Amino acid sequence: MTTSTAFLSRLSDADFAALAGRWAASGYRPGALIIAHGDTDRDVFFLLDGRARVTLFSEDGREISYRDLVQGDIFGELACIDGKERSASVVALEPTRAARLSAAAFRELVHHHPNLAWLLLEHLSALLRRMTDRVFEFSTLVVRKRLILELLRRADEIEPANGRVSICPAPTHFELAAKISTHREAVSREMSTLAKKGLVEKHGNRLELRDLSALEALATAED
Repeated sequence: MTTSTAFLSRLSDADFAALAGRWAASGYRPGALIIAHGDTDRDVFFLLDGRARVTLFSEDGREISYRDLVQGDIFGELACIDGKERSASVVALEPTRAARLSAAAFRELVHHHPNLAWLLLEHLSALLRRMTDRVFEFSTLVVRKRLILELLRRADEIEPANGRVSICPAPTHFELAAKISTHREAVSREMSTLAKKGLVEKHGNRLELRDLSALEALATAED
C-alpha cells in the first residue's frame, strides 16, 4: 500500500487523543445507513474499521457514487461546518465501525487544536480538487476514458509490481457505473474491450490491471 492519506492517520498523538476522548463508536452491518441524505443532524464521523460509500440516488433510482471511505477517513463534516442538511448518504459496504462526535465538540476541538484545523482545511481542499476533476471528466470525456481514470485512481492506492496492480475486492460493473455516471452495460462493454487488449484481467474477486502505462496512455490519447 502507498502511504495513507486518511484523516486520522495524519493526526498527532495529542490531537487523536483529544478526538477519541470525546467520540462514541458504533458498529454497522453491510448495507446499513450511517448517514441519510437530507438529515438535519450535524455530527461528524470517523471510519475506524471497514468500508463505506458516499452516495445519492436520482429520481429514477440510479445510484450516483461520490467516493468510498476507508479506515481513518472523516465524513459528515460539511453539515457540521455549514449547518445545512446532509448532502449525501453514507452506507456501510462491509462490517464497519465508525466513531461519532457531536458538532459542538468537533467545533471546540478545531478551535483549540490548530494542527487539527489545518488538516481539516487540507482535507476539504482535496475533496474540492477531486470534485473539480470529476466535473471535468463528466463534461468532456467519453465513457472509456472516465472508466480508465477511475481504475487508475483505485490503482494509485496500491503499490504496483512490475507495472501491474491487483485491486481486491474487484469493483463490480454496477459500482464503476455509479462512480463515472453511466450505466452498467457501458462499463461491461468497455471492460470487455480492455480485456481483449490484455490490459485488464479478472481473477475471482480480484481485478488485475496488467499495464498501467498503457492504460495511462489510453486515458490521455486524443479521440
